[in-house]
Amino acid sequence: MFLRQFIASIVLSLSLFVLTIRLVQKGKLDIAYCWIWLGISLASLGIVLRYEWLLKLSDLIGALTPTTTLFLLGFFVVLLMCMQFSLVISQQRRQIRRLSQQIALLSGKKTGTMPEDR
Repeated sequence: MFLRQFIASIVLSLSLFVLTIRLVQKGKLDIAYCWIWLGISLASLGIVLRYEWLLKLSDLIGALTPTTTLFLLGFFVVLLMCMQFSLVISQQRRQIRRLSQQIALLSGKKTGTMPEDR
């Protein structure tokens, strides 16, 4: 790896790490989601500092170039993020439905339009 690439990669990885921590401190990023970003920043820093690990992983999975391995890992990370967001959306959807039902019950009690219990 060239020196300029090495330095730029380290700066980007550390910047992502610091940005994630700052967003959590300011309350703009929930702590539940920060672990993914911290993991990505630490993993990218690890790949930069231990490039031979990437080469070994590329040999292990049969990839011809380390670029292919990075693309595959990046795609896997995006899939994991999509899975996490789907889980959160599903949970929030259930909460919204429950809250809507509670609001309907409360407004029905207030106006007296509730069906009688049988």
